[in-house]
Order: sequence, then structure tokens, then C-alpha cells
Amino acid sequence: MNKIKTLLVVWQDEISRTFYTIGILSYYNKNYEFTYTSTKQGERKLGDALKQGYMIHPAFPETDKVYRSKNLFPAFERRIPSPDRLDFEDILYDLDLDKDASKMAILQATRGRLANDSYSFEQPLRKEKDEKLHSSFFIHGMRYNNLSENWDSGLTENMLLKLKLEPENRIDKNAVAIYTMDEKKLGYVPAFYSQAVFSLIKNGALPTIRIININEKSHPHWWVKVSFESDIPLNIGPESLELMSVIQSA
Repeated sequence: MNKIKTLLVVWQDEISRTFYTIGILSYYNKNYEFTYTSTKQGERKLGDALKQGYMIHPAFPETDKVYRSKNLFPAFERRIPSPDRLDFEDILYDLDLDKDASKMAILQATRGRLANDSYSFEQPLRKEKDEKLHSSFFIHGMRYNNLSENWDSGLTENMLLKLKLEPENRIDKNAVAIYTMDEKKLGYVPAFYSQAVFSLIKNGALPTIRIININEKSHPHWWVKVSFESDIPLNIGPESLELMSVIQSA
């Protein structure tokens, strides 16, 4: 049996900067599948996004349909670098991917972001068999953090980092900063995850975050990739996990 690969299709309201999970893209048994979410699945899904001005994607006009295809949907394919590009292998290297990386892996790593665009493709927090939440992501905001030219000095793969809440942050009240153990601030947990990680820590969780790749020569968005693992506090119920866009491991 093939393992299901899932990405959340996220839309961000440009005014409130709130994220809404409007759909789910999956790859299973050599087939791609896209479905819209519904309010039955919790808050900040398609129904809430529509109330905030979201327009149904023209490539997927029926909200109750399950869209299937042997190939990645063209509306999503255009969001990843073409293998025909001369620098395609360099891009994969920057993303810590090998030359045989799948389209879903590339879409996950790049988040499918386009200029002046409100869509992104996000790796969900996954509840694995160990009953913990797992994910991985690139540290955000590093180029805006006044780091020195040799910012990577002293950083190594598998190095443990620590998280600090920033409730007074003017941009994101749920901001979670990422520091080295010797108090060097590197950047932030990506905004899509910040509310979930902030809530986990506020409720007593002790997440483990460690470096899994460093590439100081790549684009600042892809300088440092980390793994994330967290226990789930007993006082966090199913509704809160749904708000965090948690997906149960297959």
C-alpha cells in the first residue's frame, strides 16, 4: 500500500492576514486528488474563507466534487519549477531535495508561492504512531533579522534549537521565535504554524526543534530547514487539533 502524501491548500486574507485551509491536495496510488474543505471539518475552512471574500478557484468550480487526475493539476503544476529549467537541479539542491524528488515534495518545499499571490501549500502537522505531532519547515524571516555575514558559524545539522513566544509581536500576536541554545535569534516559525505552536507551548507542550539542513548559499527562504516534534497536552481537545490542521498519519 502506498503512503498518502497530503498538503493543505491555504488561502490568506490580505486584509486580516488570517489563513484559511480551503482544500486538501493528496497523492495516493499514483493519483492526485483535490477536495475542498467544509465547515464540518472545523474553523477557518472554505465556508469561512468565502465569507471573507475568497473566490472559488476557476479550475475547481464545484465545491462538493472530488477532483482526481493521473497528473498534477495544471493549476498547481505551474507553481513548481519546470524540469526544463537549466538551474532545476540547483533549485532542488537549495531545497535539500534529490534529483528524483516528486512533484508533491517540490510543492511542499517551495510552498507553491507565486508573486502577488494568496495561495500556499503547507505540510500539515501529522499525528504519528508515537502520538506526537511532527512536521518540518524552513525558518522564516532570517534575512530580516540583522544576522551577521557569518550567521551560519556554529550551526550544525542535528543541532537542537529552542522556541520563544512573542505575544507582544506587532505583526503576529502568536509569533514564535527560534533561537540557538546560546541565545542567537535566527528567525521565526512560519506564520501558518505559529498559532498551533503558540497554543501547544501555552498549554504546556515542550516541542523539540532541530536543524536538519543548512544551505547558506541558497535563497534566504531556504537557509535553514528544521524538524519539529511535539507532545500533545492532555487539555487540548479534538477541536483545537482541527484548528491546527492536524492530520492523522496513515
